[in-house]
Amino acid sequence: MSVPRTGWRDAVRSGVNGQGFLLLRLPGGLPALRVALDYQKFDWKETAQSVATELTSGALGAEGRTETFGGVGGFRMELFRGPVRPYVLAGVGAFNVRSAIALASGASESSAETNFGVDGGAGISLRLGRLDAFIEARIQNVYTQKGFVDTKSIQAIPLTFGILF
Repeated sequence: MSVPRTGWRDAVRSGVNGQGFLLLRLPGGLPALRVALDYQKFDWKETAQSVATELTSGALGAEGRTETFGGVGGFRMELFRGPVRPYVLAGVGAFNVRSAIALASGASESSAETNFGVDGGAGISLRLGRLDAFIEARIQNVYTQKGFVDTKSIQAIPLTFGILF
């Protein structure tokens, strides 16, 4: 699940995300290097008046979506060792944000741009034999010029769980 943050959270529903990452553990207690590919999708609410107002004179019935593809490089630092291990994450990367909106009047608009962003968060992992189960929450901040959203950045909080092998 992905939860939008900042002013546009009123116009979108919670989204979905998927992530694949490679974790390279370094010797000597150094933080692990992490390279991640990330996908998020948000669907606009059917009556996204705040979005429709920017594109037209307040027409209701706007529908659309925003998809974000990201590549992030960073580190993961475990706070202590044991069967249950809390950790923190931090990284930088590039995010391609694609938005499309269709109004009830039949008009539509779309945009796509790639921007720099940061990604950080915390999680907890649980050793299950040779596997690790994990759950983490991150905050992503994508720095934009100006698109459908009248802010200087897009923020989302992806909540992720999975198995690390």
